[in-house]
Amino acid sequence: MLNRIATGLHDRIIASGAQAPSIPVIQYALHILFNTFSTAAAALLIGALTGKFVDTLIVLLMFSMIRYLSGGFHLKSGVWCTIVSTCVLVVIPHIPVSSTVVYVLTGLSFIAMLWFAPANYDKYARIPVRYYPVLKALSAAVVAINFLVVSELLAITYIIQAVLLPFGGEKKT
Repeated sequence: MLNRIATGLHDRIIASGAQAPSIPVIQYALHILFNTFSTAAAALLIGALTGKFVDTLIVLLMFSMIRYLSGGFHLKSGVWCTIVSTCVLVVIPHIPVSSTVVYVLTGLSFIAMLWFAPANYDKYARIPVRYYPVLKALSAAVVAINFLVVSELLAITYIIQAVLLPFGGEKKT
């Protein structure tokens, strides 16, 4: 299905007189978009069904932001990424933690961001290395805001992302 859409987009771009990326590049981009929207839609639907729509939306937005800023582990399969990400996003709003635990998780996440972020960017992003210190500072600053907000949703979201930072991603076999 994505191949047919990619081919159609490729042909339309060429017909418009513009230089088109290759069909595999378009297909890869469509695959990423499909996985992203599938994860978001599934998580928000489950969040709505469990009475945690707003909390799930907050987790989705904040996880996306901290993930973008800090990088981290990537699964080999887009399907597994969608399944695991959806599960994580819908479980977080249902985990109660005390304010003391919020501070501990936030502190650990803050240290991890300073130590490891941005992680795995050399394989998956096109951001120049000179911006890595900015990404590190922004990652740590976003997490540090939770010392003021004291949100259990954010603390759990950030610690899950922090745990993904030290891992380098999938291995080529």
